[in-house]
Amino acid sequence: MELGCSVVPPLAPHPHTHTVIFLHGRGDTSQNMADALLRWTRDSRGRTLIDEFPSVRWVFPQAEPGLVESSATGETWPQWFDIWNILDMTDREELQALGLKESVESVRRIVRREARAVGGFDRVVLAGISQGGATAAHVLLHLGEEEEGDAVHEKSAIEEEEKGREKEKEKEKETEEETRPPRLCGLMGFSAWLPFPGGTLDETREILGLGEFLDRKSDELVRNTPVFLGHCADDPLVFVEYGKQLRDGLKGFGMDVKWHEYADGGHWFNAPFGMDDAVEFLEAQGIPIVLGPRFSDLSPTLDTRPCEGLQLHKYP
Repeated sequence: MELGCSVVPPLAPHPHTHTVIFLHGRGDTSQNMADALLRWTRDSRGRTLIDEFPSVRWVFPQAEPGLVESSATGETWPQWFDIWNILDMTDREELQALGLKESVESVRRIVRREARAVGGFDRVVLAGISQGGATAAHVLLHLGEEEEGDAVHEKSAIEEEEKGREKEKEKEKETEEETRPPRLCGLMGFSAWLPFPGGTLDETREILGLGEFLDRKSDELVRNTPVFLGHCADDPLVFVEYGKQLRDGLKGFGMDVKWHEYADGGHWFNAPFGMDDAVEFLEAQGIPIVLGPRFSDLSPTLDTRPCEGLQLHKYP
């Protein structure tokens, strides 16, 4: 399954240094998610994430419509996997496995593709909110060496942009990547949870049956990736206890998890303080931050168009 993506490129003249892949929640769309996150959600300085990190390429995959089994009318929603009972994630949990497996396979192809374009896994942040955060966690747990057949899908608009790079620079980059420890730049989850919790890393992977290409290096990539989790205590949909379960599960896999709990914010980002924490986390991972004027202060025209450059496309 090849997913469409809404893409916001780095702001000129900033070079592309990092990529954030952000998964929307159940029932949402990639374009709505991009607009809400990059235009309307601001930190305590009144700045958006584009203002703070202009060298980042933002990629928002679009979940395919899926049948909602609990619906009596046969509704279909954009979703990464189906859920029988949002108030009890363990209720008919087996329904989640098939959709989650397909979504993990699709998203990790995007992760690999973006990593090649930007210069390595350690320059890619994988993030998501709600069901998107739950899916992002499993993508990381199942991120290993390239699978047989991946090369068939590799031609994309991103690679077309990369054709002009000199071969010598490519070789230097490959050598540098080989010496760096395997890791993503970071995993970020907001109002998220861990599907199929309670097992070891190997046991959790067995549920989706995607472990064929995973090895010791895959385990290192998981354990080396820093994690940011933000959850509001008044979340009425994904209770904060589920967020804590995700935190404890990832810690049990040997990961370094930064947990942030906020008194209010509901089933969404806490702003501005949650955004302050997110900015601090991203800066700590080495993403260049710009402390100048806000993007909106540079031009009234640009202020109204931070997400108008979105491109929804299917990777070939």
